[in-house]
Amino acid sequence: MDTLIQWLNSTALNKYIMSEAWLWPTLEIFHFFGLCLLLGSVIIFDLRALGVARAVPLIRVETFMVSAMVGFVINLITGIFFLIGDPDRYLPNIAFRIKMILIVIAGLNVVYYMWRIRPQILQGLEGKDLSGGARFVAALSLILWTCVIVFGRIIPYVEY
Repeated sequence: MDTLIQWLNSTALNKYIMSEAWLWPTLEIFHFFGLCLLLGSVIIFDLRALGVARAVPLIRVETFMVSAMVGFVINLITGIFFLIGDPDRYLPNIAFRIKMILIVIAGLNVVYYMWRIRPQILQGLEGKDLSGGARFVAALSLILWTCVIVFGRIIPYVEY
């Protein structure tokens, strides 16, 4: 781990990120914007999958997943810049590690959604609710992404 931290600290990108006063706050703005896109879309979809606003067709709400993916990509890119810019803060931090594990689990949850649940929605479940398994995936998604936010917020306050 120390070798990776030292290597990241020696890169030109690390030096650039840390030397430009405007860059870190700009990355934070984009990271927050990506978070809003991702979580706003996921919350809308997951709540509908759980049975809220049943009058809204699932296929219409499912279109929000494009915004969620855009938000995720924005967060992935800005998150990589944060990691390269300050590896001493992130890599040894237990809150950061837990956040990364939760993101991987949330990603597996999305893969399961795409493989098993999305085909049900695309077949047209107008006026119908999803199966219990689909509702479980939606509830798990809400829990996982909430935990990702919580652990992301406490990173600066956790001592290694």
